[in-house]
Amino acid sequence: MIAIALACNPQILIADEPTTALDVTIQAQVLELMNELKRKFNSSLLLITHDLGVVAETCENVAIMYAGEIVESGSVDEIFENTCHPYTQGLFNAIPNIYEDIDRLQAIYGMIADPTNLPKGCKFHPRCPKALSKCQRIIPSAVEVTPGHVVRCFLYDIAGKEGAA
Repeated sequence: MIAIALACNPQILIADEPTTALDVTIQAQVLELMNELKRKFNSSLLLITHDLGVVAETCENVAIMYAGEIVESGSVDEIFENTCHPYTQGLFNAIPNIYEDIDRLQAIYGMIADPTNLPKGCKFHPRCPKALSKCQRIIPSAVEVTPGHVVRCFLYDIAGKEGAA
């Protein structure tokens, strides 16, 4: 499939869950091949995945999506070191930590939003432990928390803090 995709020398290669159901050895080989071909053909790679380990090893920039909307974006280093959006924080809290002895992983509260009946305002607010009342009514604007690191959350909206609630 990768060879077919590269046959026309595309400027961008879109890979949707390319390593799903692969064992870690094959997964590493596929990712290395994709990175090698990306360099060789001077192409960009858009990787769609739920695997944050794959993101950490493969990507330079990341966009975290919830219910079809980007809620946080930035460099991999910035997102992994300074998670801001409560959904992003929930994703990282659900990753097992080999240095902690815990009985259960910390799951994100609630059910995934129904794409046919999305909530008004911030789509994550029904599941968000930090939701403000305005999250139910208004979609937050994108706020640059550090250069290149953008989050859509009222917790970081300095201008909107005066009327927060």
